[in-house]
Amino acid sequence: MECIKYINDLTIEIEILNDLKNSLDYNKEKLEDINDKINRKSKILEKCKSNLEKLSDNQICYRIYVKILNGVPVSKAIQEVADENYINNIKPVNAENIWRNYYPKLKNLTKSQ
Repeated sequence: MECIKYINDLTIEIEILNDLKNSLDYNKEKLEDINDKINRKSKILEKCKSNLEKLSDNQICYRIYVKILNGVPVSKAIQEVADENYINNIKPVNAENIWRNYYPKLKNLTKSQ
């Protein structure tokens, strides 16, 4: 689950660079440098998300986290994972069980966000 911490860090770095870019008045060269850093980190973030999706076929915490990263609210992400589990005959198929058994682990990992 170390990749989740790395993705959290990348997300925070991108947000900080965007805030820096928007709040300070730099010359054109500095703005291009900041934009380059944002683009590099965004590409790394997307690659990490893609790799995480490939690794997370049956890993419930990863699947929930990928959905959250893609902008899905937590409750909807958990329900979607439960629905996918039901369709693919993977246990648990009940959203309540996923909330109880998997979300606390994920919540501890994402606390730093």
